[in-house]
Amino acid sequence: MNDLNTLLDRAAGSVTAPVDARADLTRGHRALSRTRRRRSAMGLLGVAAAGVAGVGIVRHEGANDGPPQAVERHGADGRQVGISFLAQPLKAGPYTFDDTPEGWEVQGVTPSSVTIAPVGAANQDPSWFVGKLVIMLDANPLTGEQVVQGGRTFWIHGSSGYTMIATPTLAGEPAGNVMIQFPDDTGWTRETMLQFLAGVHVGDEAQPSVG
Repeated sequence: MNDLNTLLDRAAGSVTAPVDARADLTRGHRALSRTRRRRSAMGLLGVAAAGVAGVGIVRHEGANDGPPQAVERHGADGRQVGISFLAQPLKAGPYTFDDTPEGWEVQGVTPSSVTIAPVGAANQDPSWFVGKLVIMLDANPLTGEQVVQGGRTFWIHGSSGYTMIATPTLAGEPAGNVMIQFPDDTGWTRETMLQFLAGVHVGDEAQPSVG
C-alpha cells in the first residue's frame, strides 16, 4: 500500500504552494467580465458595419480608383432614384458605350439609332420610344442650354417629360451629333445622362437621321 501511495504522489507531483480558492474565483469573474465586454464591442462593430453597407458607396466624378459610376440617390420614400452603371462596355451595332446601365437592355439597333429599355419592359417594340432611352446620330442643328463637361459641349433641352442631350461626334467618327433622349421619371438624371452620353462612341457604319 505504501508503494502505491508513493507512486500516486509522484504522478500528482509535489504541492509547493497552498491553493487559494477565493483568489481563483475572483480571477474567473474578471476573465468572464472581460470576455463579455469584448463580445459586446464586437456586436456594436457588426451593427455599425451593417449600417455602412446599407448606405452604399457613392463614387464621385474624378475618382481615380476605377471606372466612373453613377451616384445613387434615394427619395423621401426610400426608393432609389439614380441609375447605376456596370463597369463594362456595351456594343450595339455601330455604337459602343463605355458603361452599361444596370437593369437596362438593348431592344433594337439601326444605323441611326439604338433603343435601350428596362429589362423585362412590357413593350418590346424597339420603334416604340415611350419610357425608353433612344440614342441616335442626328444631323439637325444643336439647340438648348449649353453645358461644358470634360472638355466637350452638350446641348440640353426638355419637352413633355423627356430630356434630350446632344453633343458633336468626336474626331474620326461620322459627322453629326450624338443625341440621347430619356424619360424623366425612370431614375435618370442630367448628371448620369451626361456621363453616359460622354461614353458613346460612333462607328463608321452609323448613319445620321434628319427629322
